[in-house]
Amino acid sequence: MFLTLLTMVCSLASSVVSGDVAVAERLASKTAYDLYLSGNALCHEGDYRGAVSSFRQSIDREPGYHYAHANLGFALAKLQRCAEAIEEFTFCIDAGHGSGADRVVFHFNRARAYRQDGQLEAAKRDQAALEKLDPARAEMLQDTHDYVLMDAVYVEARNNAAKSRLFEEREAEIAKGKIVVRKVPGAGANSQEFEAMGLVEGTLEQVSTVLADYAKYPEFMPNIKETSIKSSRDDEVVVDWQLQLPMGYVKKYRLKCWGKQEGNRVQRFWKQLAWPGLKPEETIADTYGQWILEAFPGDEPQVLAYYRVYTDPGKVPLGTGWIVDLLSQRSVPDIITRTRKRVKGLFY
Repeated sequence: MFLTLLTMVCSLASSVVSGDVAVAERLASKTAYDLYLSGNALCHEGDYRGAVSSFRQSIDREPGYHYAHANLGFALAKLQRCAEAIEEFTFCIDAGHGSGADRVVFHFNRARAYRQDGQLEAAKRDQAALEKLDPARAEMLQDTHDYVLMDAVYVEARNNAAKSRLFEEREAEIAKGKIVVRKVPGAGANSQEFEAMGLVEGTLEQVSTVLADYAKYPEFMPNIKETSIKSSRDDEVVVDWQLQLPMGYVKKYRLKCWGKQEGNRVQRFWKQLAWPGLKPEETIADTYGQWILEAFPGDEPQVLAYYRVYTDPGKVPLGTGWIVDLLSQRSVPDIITRTRKRVKGLFY
């Protein structure tokens, strides 16, 4: 009887240890991005303490991950830990992380935290800074009565508002077939963010099919030497990219790509993931972006294509500043132009 009980106890202990090991292995396998997404989900559930833990683990894996720092500040502010929240928002501001639109939110959130902490003069300085960065977005945020969580919902809403604004400002040119490009203000020294819009002849399905066929991008997209599909599940794809630049420079990076369709509207997103083993000079620091595709009324099928991309090439060797422009400014209108030609060549 004693031996039987001892065997049961040992077996139970072994199961507990095995379970702990399994949990530890699952946590260890999560990337910084996975943990950032988990933290966002916990924020939406109101579990801010759990979110703080998840964001800190994300930062442990990728110390410079500014979205995780920003949302850690959000969760800390929700817990009334204003001084710690201010530290996180300050990290994002001082390190020069994020696009101009992102940096507006860093200042907006820090201004709220300063006010919550009773530091009214500091809050006024942040309000002035965000109004200088992007007056239009600063005005939009005036009606926001809470901290901004920088998640997929935020990014989508921000880009949809920017798309509508760009179309309203440049509708006549776009209707005539011109590709309009705008630099989003406020990015860092090397990082740049651009938005562009133009009409593409073809149906929504045709244009969306071309842009979702990542394996074929080297055939028509500028500078893309090679793509390799690492994984594919439903409409979520992980792709390794190689860019061939002048003077023998090659840049490699890994993207998570996904999309969704709602009626006469398709959205496609991408976000850079870590690619273990690459040296800093072999890759870029960060990139993310979105396509918004909408059926455009007219006698012939056309799609209104809105493209937005943020790129931080990281450290640029002396004398190669052209890499910054080539990865964003010069390539943006060319991407829509080549998409037009690709759709026409395949379907017309």
